[in-house]
Amino acid sequence: MEKILVIIRREYLQRVRTRAFLIGTILTPALLLVLSLLPVLVATRGSGPRKIVVLDEGGGQGLFESIKDNVKSAKTGGAIELTRVAVPDTENVDEMRKMLEAEPEAASTSGYLVLRRGILDSPNCNYYSQNPSDFVTNEALQHALKDAVIQGRMARAGIDKERSSNMMSPIDLETIKIGPEGETKESGQTFGIAFVMLFFIYMTILMYGISTMRGVIEEKQSRIVEVVVSSIKPFHMLMGKLIGIGLVGLTQYLIWVLTAVGFTVLGVSVAARMNFSMPSIPPSLLVYFVLFFILGYFLFATLYALVGSMVSTEDEAQQLQLPVTFLIILPMMIFLIVVREPNSPLATVISMVPFFAPTLMLMRIAIINPPLWQILLSILLMLGSIVGVVWIASKIYRITILMYGKKPTLAELGRWLRYA
Repeated sequence: MEKILVIIRREYLQRVRTRAFLIGTILTPALLLVLSLLPVLVATRGSGPRKIVVLDEGGGQGLFESIKDNVKSAKTGGAIELTRVAVPDTENVDEMRKMLEAEPEAASTSGYLVLRRGILDSPNCNYYSQNPSDFVTNEALQHALKDAVIQGRMARAGIDKERSSNMMSPIDLETIKIGPEGETKESGQTFGIAFVMLFFIYMTILMYGISTMRGVIEEKQSRIVEVVVSSIKPFHMLMGKLIGIGLVGLTQYLIWVLTAVGFTVLGVSVAARMNFSMPSIPPSLLVYFVLFFILGYFLFATLYALVGSMVSTEDEAQQLQLPVTFLIILPMMIFLIVVREPNSPLATVISMVPFFAPTLMLMRIAIINPPLWQILLSILLMLGSIVGVVWIASKIYRITILMYGKKPTLAELGRWLRYA
């Protein structure tokens, strides 16, 4: 046990002290914070008002005022200022627009909205803009114009503005999640939490699994392993390497959690300004998150260590690691099955598969909290698979760790398992 602790300490300190660990640990939460808050800040602040000239050829009946009111009530990334220019019957609206575009003040104008005659009968209008890619402004104008035309038609039919507003008012469908813990309002936060956890599990298992493989390859290339195995059993060396690198991952998770707690106040204040309620994460979900990371890490890191012991260079490892990497990527390709029907027989079965459970079972727990027996069975199947994989890996590891220049065949691997 003392020798395993020495290997654990060496593997842990060797990686924690690197610049890559410090940069990755600090930059990852910082980038996630920027990517999540930047769109919100940009949407709330915008880049200044868009000045739009409305050339009204014959809208009449308060159409411009209705459009202006609808634009003010719309939630856009920046303010939209509308200015009405009446087009007399003797003038051509297109020629007037070109004259306005030629004036010096046109540089500060974002676009020109042309309301042609008979717009209430057959909508016929154009929006001329120097930046057609400003989809936020374009969509706001389209919705404001549509609502204004409908209100104008209702007013012409004798329906007053208050009645038309009531008839046009949208219906807000409020989703409420029901479960053993009671009823909670749902606006997509459950899927968001589940996907973020799925992504973190996927990335860290892949990253630290490959790190384990590279550690084994580096030791083989530098011949350090020949010295180490002279004083410690290959199984103890394998377990020490797996536990040491796994603790690096847990350390990174701990730092990320503490960082998230530190930014909670900022997140709550921003969410309050956007009328968005911050999702609450049950403590039990965090426990399952750490548990499934540990189990998934040991399962895949053992396979990656086995691949590293069978090759002499990283170029050779690129080919042999593909089946292991595919087992990690596949749940990311089929997770929508679990999202749409988390209680279906197919979702239940694939979440029980040990290689898929670290991500898919965790997603089911975040979405619907499946029966406890399914969670326990999934954990037991993973533990059994880990024991089996470690047993197989240790038998092959003790032989291949000292092999150089030759990749073993499947027949040789089977023979070594029988002899070991």
